[in-house]
Amino acid sequence: MGEKCLSETFIQNRANTQLIQSFETSTSTVQGCKWCCNNGEQTVDCLDVEQCAVGGPEKGKYAFIFTYTGKPHKDFLPHIDSVAMQSDGTSTFDRILIMTKDDAKQLSEEQRQRMKEYNVRLMEVDWAVPPNMKFTRDGWCGSQDLVRLHALAVDGYDAVAFYDSDIEFQGDVTPVLRCAARGRFLTTNGGMGEALNVGFFATKPSPRLLQAALAFAREADYNNETGWAESGWEPANGYYVGGECGQGFFHHLFYKQEKNVSKLALAEAGFTPGSLVAQQIDRCTWNYQTNFDCQDFDCSLVRAHHKPNQPLGPNECLKRGQQWKPPA
Repeated sequence: MGEKCLSETFIQNRANTQLIQSFETSTSTVQGCKWCCNNGEQTVDCLDVEQCAVGGPEKGKYAFIFTYTGKPHKDFLPHIDSVAMQSDGTSTFDRILIMTKDDAKQLSEEQRQRMKEYNVRLMEVDWAVPPNMKFTRDGWCGSQDLVRLHALAVDGYDAVAFYDSDIEFQGDVTPVLRCAARGRFLTTNGGMGEALNVGFFATKPSPRLLQAALAFAREADYNNETGWAESGWEPANGYYVGGECGQGFFHHLFYKQEKNVSKLALAEAGFTPGSLVAQQIDRCTWNYQTNFDCQDFDCSLVRAHHKPNQPLGPNECLKRGQQWKPPA
């Protein structure tokens, strides 16, 4: 998405897709955003990741997962060095890149060497869009978003965390994995008013999660007015960017579990009502994107910096090496 388009979408969503219109105050004790987490219907306090992590495995086996569709860009896995530095001294941290078999053929020798250097394992899959998916669209972002559904069923780990490849780790994200290992599906909302940002999620992987996603894809239709499976856009006022792709798909499936198609998809995969716990965590700390609702945030507390790739203004938390320059 171009900078102009990003800026226009940001302005539109700040005006039209507020998650907090009916909230004047908050009881949240989270240091970062105060109104940025939701339960699929309304804004709620963010889950305290550090507190949740206390009950997680002391010596866990975890994986950081990335995906790529199409021909890999020359700036391949740009922040993999910050991923390789993640360690709590006792746990195991693997790195996995998921690509379709056809796309994997386009990896250059230089890119494969970079993967080898950072111990990134290639996981080749058969599809980017779920087979028999009911809704598709020309020029759609579905393939780049939904290929990451494969992460839900990666076997052999206490927890996995998917991150967009443009996310730079600036601190320890082990608490997210330890918390997810307790059986929670964790996400954040988006920095442009989206109810969910699909650039990050963490979960205890299970074939049943993927089975539920495939069942939902098979049965759920989509339109811009009512979202996926006519489940509505709450707590947003309506469509948000990426709503027709992974951001809406994930939110409607995992956070609107009482809606009919989500309920049936989860039941088909063997989940009883309430057994799949989906919660959101502080975006400013764990998936920083823009300073929207993070204006007074201490940037030294950012653990994972997602966007912007170029700073949008003087009050943004920056990636390493970035400097904001005022417009000429």
